[in-house]
Amino acid sequence: MLKRLLFQTDDNLTSFIVRIALALVMLPHGLQKLLGAFGGYGFKATMGYFTQEGIPAILAFLVIITESIGALLILVGFGTRLWALMLTAIMLVAINMHAANGFFMNWYGAQKGEGFEYHLLVLGITLALIIKGAGRWSVDRQLSK
Repeated sequence: MLKRLLFQTDDNLTSFIVRIALALVMLPHGLQKLLGAFGGYGFKATMGYFTQEGIPAILAFLVIITESIGALLILVGFGTRLWALMLTAIMLVAINMHAANGFFMNWYGAQKGEGFEYHLLVLGITLALIIKGAGRWSVDRQLSK
């Protein structure tokens, strides 16, 4: 039953498209935090920042792993529902953290920080993947056959 809950998916092309889009957006964010790629600070500095902000080390570690390794696994469609659930939790916290800055992203540098529109969009995508699964061309699909 647990295997079915985690891996069952159909051959849906839409789920595949949504899954790939999510992975391609989240993976660079994760690689910034894990490896310092794309102008990021890397694992040690990111852990330091998160813990300095009062985030427990285990949760900071899970954010870094989910946005990097989790995004990579979403890309290939392995454990998609689990990783999407982890990203859902991250986005709910991020929405709460950014709510004071309003809805819109800070495109013109006119507000204190980023709004939560990006996080809300990612939240919608993760919920769709939790409901539908990984879709076509996924490891989950192969495991659920």
